[in-house]
Amino acid sequence: VLDVDALAFDDFWRFDRDALLDARSATPSSQLRVVERDRRVVGYAVTGRATDTCYLQRLAVHPDHQGGSLGTALAVDALRWAASHGARSVLVNTQERNTPALALYERLGFVPEPHGLAVLERRLDAERAPA
Repeated sequence: VLDVDALAFDDFWRFDRDALLDARSATPSSQLRVVERDRRVVGYAVTGRATDTCYLQRLAVHPDHQGGSLGTALAVDALRWAASHGARSVLVNTQERNTPALALYERLGFVPEPHGLAVLERRLDAERAPA
């Protein structure tokens, strides 16, 4: 997981072991979803929940697998997990210049929040399950 993270993010945003553990323990409950191909990790996502809000705390895809459907699949999995655990919304933040990530999240129904950071939110309606 940390190898994929190191390839997916520059030095400033890169997770080390402690940062990954912090992301997993930042909320009362969390999920770590890992995707492997040929017994190698190619992507992962950390989703956490606190009361009725979930946080897509980390999503990383190996550069050789970016631009396909893996990031979308991980984000949709996070949305489903959040909905199944009673969340009413999901928050994610990303760099404002990370246009592929912003496009992915906006395609999935996230909308920008009026903060200084690129924070996007998606409301979860009981009638509208994640695709």
